[in-house]
Amino acid sequence: MTTTQIPDAGAFLPRVYAFSTTLTIDRGEGYELIADDGSRYLDCISGFGANSTGHCHPRVVAALQAQAERLLHISIVGRRTDLEAYAERLARVAPMPHAKVYFTNSGTESVEAALKLVRYASARPIVVAFEGGFHGRTLGSLSVTSSKATMHAGHEPMGGGVFTVPYPRRELGPTLEAIDNLFLMRSVPSRVSAFIVEPILGEGGYQPAAPGFLTALRKICDRYGILLVVDEVQSGFARSGRMWAVEHEGVEPDLVTTAKGIASGVPMGALIARAHLLDAWPPGAHGNTYGGNPLAVAAASATLDVIEQEELAANAQARGEELLLGLRDLAGQTAGETIVDVRGRGLMVGIEFNSSDAASAMYRALLAQRVICGFCGPSNEVLRLSPPLIIDRTAVTRILDAFASGLEGNSPRKSRGADP
Repeated sequence: MTTTQIPDAGAFLPRVYAFSTTLTIDRGEGYELIADDGSRYLDCISGFGANSTGHCHPRVVAALQAQAERLLHISIVGRRTDLEAYAERLARVAPMPHAKVYFTNSGTESVEAALKLVRYASARPIVVAFEGGFHGRTLGSLSVTSSKATMHAGHEPMGGGVFTVPYPRRELGPTLEAIDNLFLMRSVPSRVSAFIVEPILGEGGYQPAAPGFLTALRKICDRYGILLVVDEVQSGFARSGRMWAVEHEGVEPDLVTTAKGIASGVPMGALIARAHLLDAWPPGAHGNTYGGNPLAVAAASATLDVIEQEELAANAQARGEELLLGLRDLAGQTAGETIVDVRGRGLMVGIEFNSSDAASAMYRALLAQRVICGFCGPSNEVLRLSPPLIIDRTAVTRILDAFASGLEGNSPRKSRGADP
């Protein structure tokens, strides 16, 4: 199977369901997925980072079961102690002081809320995004997304009031120059409400921003009274080795969009922002039906318990370093010019190949050895590894053994720690 050969979605599902394998998954345990024939696969996608604590973590399951016996849904009929308690916890671990939380159902909905809020609170119409950024697939979030042209194709025109500048993949100079030119030729700073940026590009190629970029961007925002929106939908909740990827530079954003790893796979998202910004909305100015759903809050609260008490940020940092070192060593030994780069932060690791065909060949080699990874980058030339934050050294060894075998072009072999 190559990236262009999509398995059939079945008689009653549309083709837009682009399943990446022909597997039928029966259940999940820890960092493994189990197919209907009983075979076990090391899951290096974890629901695109959503299954942060692994599959069916006992504490998350217990929290869901207990909540399901009490209340499934209420919306805003009355106050809820569980919602307010979790909002307080999330505000206290936010990467900025004096935060409040608005709950959503997904990452794209968190971004939609952020785009509405920055324009409403600032009375400025323009938002500046960065090339390669992925912020969602609904029309508002799609307007600030540029990771793949195919995401826009057929859905044009995008919403207006958005400008895009280069993402600083290696160095700051070209990006800072592009921002200066933007202010000179396309929009005066006083009309810009916000910059929106991923600290680590997700769909755009698992690419961390060049060192010092977030600090420089914060200074630009402060100089012109522009809000800084940091999209941590993929990189948040300990994925990068810190609670928030922006913390690697000690930068305080004005707004943070998040989802995915927040609730261990239960649909959930949040917009976290400085209190005065969220309070700029009067009652009824924005809303949704299911945001802060009791089941989602129960799962999110249990997820935060597990992240903190099992020290998953530290584990992501340690296991991520082992993966990066091992993959770079293997690439240097055997790959020649096939591998362009191995990069990442924490358990958000990207391996860039010189072509999408080369990436597809490695994907198939890993799948044959029961390791599931994914693709990203404009041409799907990058393999992404985002396993659950609970992986251990045995799992790291399995990944590296499978990768080594794939590079050598050998037939699939049993890797240490793998199932027979």
